Amino acid sequence: ETLEWINTFDKNDTLLDIGANIGLYSLYAAYKNHKVIAIEPDALNYALLNLNIRANNFSNLIVPFSVAIHDKTKFSNFNISSYVWGGALNSFDNLLDFENNEFIPVHYQGVFGISLDKFVKMLNFNPNHIKIDVDGNERIILEGSKKTLSSRDLKTLLIELNRKDPHYESTIDLICKTGFILIKK
Repeated sequence: ETLEWINTFDKNDTLLDIGANIGLYSLYAAYKNHKVIAIEPDALNYALLNLNIRANNFSNLIVPFSVAIHDKTKFSNFNISSYVWGGALNSFDNLLDFENNEFIPVHYQGVFGISLDKFVKMLNFNPNHIKIDVDGNERIILEGSKKTLSSRDLKTLLIELNRKDPHYESTIDLICKTGFILIKK
């Protein structure tokens, strides 16, 4: 589904990959000759992301950042559920998993958090497409992304949401209020 979505991008479109993990979708977008900003706060995944970018000679197309996108600018804990290469299901600034249940991290990592609006403004980057796959903090990210989501440059948003999240419907409403049309639920 995500690869098919990337295949719909126009020639000079850009991608902001929030929750890039080891870079599968960023690498594919770069393979299709799109410029990518890849965001991954997990230290192990960020290392693999950088190694994958370098191994595929995409340093000219993908710029990785090890920050957490949030609704506020702050330093906080990145709470890691399983400290393994390519791991997922972590959270920034809270101890809630992707289903909004509390969990006990196996490792804590200090990470800088910044709103998406501030991040893209500081980089002077106007993405055409945004992918968000962060395992539970989607609503928080969207709260700090209202200007970015309303940008005329932004064409599509692909976001992975869990139906069991108590904020599921209100998150969809927030997205639709910025002018997006829901294609698949």
